[in-house]
Amino acid sequence: MKYKTILFDADGTLYNFDKAAVKALKSGFTKYNVEWTEQRFEVYEEVNKKIWNDFEKGLITTKEIKTERFKRFFNAIEVSNINSIQFSKDYLEFLSQNNYLLDGATDIVKWCSEKFELAIVTNGLASVQNPRLKNSELRKYFKHIIISEEIRFAKPKREIFDFTFQLFNNPNKENVIIIGDNITSDIKGGVDYGIDTCWFNPTKAKNESGIVPTYEIFNLDELRNILAKKI
Repeated sequence: MKYKTILFDADGTLYNFDKAAVKALKSGFTKYNVEWTEQRFEVYEEVNKKIWNDFEKGLITTKEIKTERFKRFFNAIEVSNINSIQFSKDYLEFLSQNNYLLDGATDIVKWCSEKFELAIVTNGLASVQNPRLKNSELRKYFKHIIISEEIRFAKPKREIFDFTFQLFNNPNKENVIIIGDNITSDIKGGVDYGIDTCWFNPTKAKNESGIVPTYEIFNLDELRNILAKKI
């Protein structure tokens, strides 16, 4: 079995979303003269993770994410003097300007691009992902960019994989692998679709989901050894 196509997740796999989010939130708090603390970012992470989990389960739409996320966040930190809808717009604008890469992302993507066809498949908001990816040094290495909001289906749903496979003229599933950091969207989506999966787990989190990836790596450079055997 040889791989021909690699599907990469974006945030948390190639892009340092936490760093971008912190900068965007700080910019928003500065604009509205609200105190920023690391503890408040931890609260935001919890709220954001919960709302994206709801999105993956089909319990909330991308439109509702934009309006609900900061409503929940400001309630949690007891800030009442900011319009959550306007803050969301400001945050997304700030976030779209930041495309920090994780360590090793450029090297591994460049290496992969010389041997495989590549695509990014992301559960992101188009208004954020399009500017970030367009202006990224990695963009030239990817044949396709698939953003869930644009096609109205998100990982782990099979429809986003159907759409992606059609772009690549429906390759054999044994020739495709997905690489991502989210066990319930990237890995579950790949497992359910019948393709190989690689869980990028840099924090060495314990997998209690019952979802079993084909491979697990703790840094991006480990991909070389896995993929080199599948050329």
